[in-house]
Amino acid sequence: MDVCGCQPLSGVAVFLIPARDGAGGWMAGVDSGSGKDAAGLRSLPTDPKLDTSTDQLMARLYVPALARSVSYDRGVGFFTSAWMRLAASGLHGLAENGGVARIIASPMLEPGDVAALAEGSDALRDETLRATLQRSLDELEAALETDTLSAISWMVADGLLEFKVASPANGLDGDFHDKFGIFTDRAGDGIAFHGSPNDSAKAFRNYESVSVFYSWIDEREGQRVAAERRRFELLWENADPNVRTFAMPEAIRRNLIQFRDRAPRPYSPPERPREDPRWRHQKQALARFLEERRGVLEMATGTGKTRTAISIMDELFERDAVRTSVIAAAGTDLLDQWYGTLGGGSRPVYRAYERHHEAQAYLNDPEDAVLLTSRLNLASVLPRLAPRLVRDGLIVCDEVHGMGAPSMVENLPGRIEPFGWRLGLSATPEREYDQEGNDFVEREIGPVIFEFGLEKAIRRGILCEFDYLELEYEFSPDDKAAVRQAIKRYHARARMADAPPIESLYQEIARIRKLSKEKLPPFADLVAERPEILHRSLIFVETAEYGLLVQDILMSTGIDFHTYYADDDRANLGRFARGELDCLITCHRISEGIDIRSVGTIVLFASAKAQLETVQRLGRCLRVDPADPGKRALVVDFIRTDDVAHDDVGGEASADIGRRDWFRALSAVRREE
Repeated sequence: MDVCGCQPLSGVAVFLIPARDGAGGWMAGVDSGSGKDAAGLRSLPTDPKLDTSTDQLMARLYVPALARSVSYDRGVGFFTSAWMRLAASGLHGLAENGGVARIIASPMLEPGDVAALAEGSDALRDETLRATLQRSLDELEAALETDTLSAISWMVADGLLEFKVASPANGLDGDFHDKFGIFTDRAGDGIAFHGSPNDSAKAFRNYESVSVFYSWIDEREGQRVAAERRRFELLWENADPNVRTFAMPEAIRRNLIQFRDRAPRPYSPPERPREDPRWRHQKQALARFLEERRGVLEMATGTGKTRTAISIMDELFERDAVRTSVIAAAGTDLLDQWYGTLGGGSRPVYRAYERHHEAQAYLNDPEDAVLLTSRLNLASVLPRLAPRLVRDGLIVCDEVHGMGAPSMVENLPGRIEPFGWRLGLSATPEREYDQEGNDFVEREIGPVIFEFGLEKAIRRGILCEFDYLELEYEFSPDDKAAVRQAIKRYHARARMADAPPIESLYQEIARIRKLSKEKLPPFADLVAERPEILHRSLIFVETAEYGLLVQDILMSTGIDFHTYYADDDRANLGRFARGELDCLITCHRISEGIDIRSVGTIVLFASAKAQLETVQRLGRCLRVDPADPGKRALVVDFIRTDDVAHDDVGGEASADIGRRDWFRALSAVRREE
C-alpha cells in the first residue's frame, strides 16, 4: 500500500502531486511511462467499475489511459480547466504520443476557460498570436499544473485539444448532461467509460462512479466501446438531430456560452407545445439523413416529405454544415406548393421555373440562399455554381424517380454527386422498366435510407382508412387483337440491328390495357346507381381522348365535372382545391405532390403494373381532412377477369390481379389508437 492509501498499479508508479483545487492536501499522480514508448491500453487493469470512495479515478483510469492513448474523446456535462491540472501527466503522455483530445461539453463554462479556449482558437488562424503561445512539448505537464489557462490556449492552437459546446435542439430543451469517454491507443484498442463524474476538480471530491468497458475482453465489451465511439462521432460531426455542437468561436459568436456564475432565470420558462407523436418519423428521417449525408427518403404521400426536407435543410443551415441549397422538382403546381411552404423563411428563396427567371440572381449571391428550380433547369444552373458551394451545398430532388428520366441521365452525369449533401424524396423511388434510370438515381443521389410506407401511415392515423371497390371487365376482341399485333411488331423489330428493349413491348401492352373501352359500361352502371361517390373525386385517365368518353357518362347522369390536362386547365385545379368543383377528370400530372385534403374518391381508369403511379394517386385521397374528421376514402378500380394466359407478356395482362390483392390488403388496415 502506498502513502496515499492506493493500491499500486502493476508497472505504474504512483506519486503525489499538490492538489490545486483549493481543498489543500495531495492528489495521486502517475508516472505512467508516458510517451512514445508507453505500453498500450491492454497493459492496464480491467476494472469493470470504479468510484471515488474506494478507487482513485484519476490515478487508476484517467492518467494512465491518457498516457497510453493517441485519442481521447469526451462528452461531459460540465468542464473546467481544474480537471486538466489533475490529469496533467496523462495529457503530457497523450501529446507526446501525437494524440488529440476532443471534448464536447455543455456551454456552462468558467469565464477564464472560455477566454483561454477562444484565444487558442484564434491562434489557429493567427501566426503572430500563435507564436506568443508557443511552448515546447516537454513543458506541457508543468504548464498545465502551474499556468493551466495558457497551456489550454496553446494546446488548442497546436491542435492537441479540440473543444466544442453542445446545445440540445428540436425534441430536447434541457442541458447537454451526459458523461462518457473513449480512450484509443495506437493499436486500435479502446476503453470506454460512462458514469456520473464531470470534468471538474469537485467531481473528484464528490461520490462518483464510472462503468468501464474494454474492447479486447470479449465481443460484447467490444460492441459497447464501438457504440460509444459512434455516439461521440455523431455528436462531433453535428449529426445528432436533437443536439447541435459548435466550435468555440462559433459558440461565442452565437452568444451560447453561459458563465457558471450567472444568476438563475428569474421566471419559469414558457411551456413548449407537446409534439404530436404520430409524426415522429420525420425526426427519425432527419436523424438518418444527418448520419448518411446522401440518400432517398421513401415516405408515403401525405406523410410530410416536404416538411421533413425543409427541416433537414434548416437544420443543416443552423449547424453551418451547408452554405447553399438547391431544390429541384417537376411541375409548376408542385413547385408553387414548395414555394408556399418555404415562403417567409429567414433566407432568400429564388425561383427558376415557368415564368420565374431568378436563377442568375441566385448565382450572383448563393450563400445562405435557396434556389427552387425545375429539373430541366439543373443542367444549365449546376455547372455555374462554384465548386466550393457545391461541396458545401445541399441538393433536394423531389419525386426523385423523375431524376432517372433519359434526359436527366444524359445531361446530368456527375453534376449531382459532388454535392456534400444529397437528398431524394419519393413515395415510390423505383422507376418502372428502367434499370438505367434507377442506377443513375442511386449513383448520383444515393440509395433508400429511410422508409415510412402507407400501412404505417394508416395505422398511425396520418392517412385515413379507405374502402376498395372493384369493377370487373374483360378485354374486347379488338383489345386482344391489339395485344397480338404489338407482340408481332416487337418480334419483327427484335431481329433488326437496333432492336428495341423488351420494356417497350411491356409499355405498349400496358397502354392497351389502360385504354380499354370495356371499363366504361361497369363505370356507367356504378355512377347511375351511386352518383354520390363522385363527391370530391378525381378520375384518372390515360389520355384526354379517353376522358371524353368518361365525360359522356358523367353528362348523361347530370354530374358536374371539369378537366385538368394541360396548362389551360390549371385554373380548374385551383377551383377544385378550394372546393368550388366536385369532380375533376385528369391524367398523371396531378399524381405527384399536390396536397388536396378534401379528395374522397379516386377512380383509376389508368393504373400501371408498377406501384409507383398507383401509390401516388392513392395518396391523393388518403390525406386526413381537418374539416372532415370522420373521413373514409374510396378507391374505384378496374380488374380484368377474362383468360389472360395467352397474352401475359411481362406479367402485364395479370397486373390487375396483383394490384387488386395489394389494394385489398391495404384497405383492411385499421388505425391503431
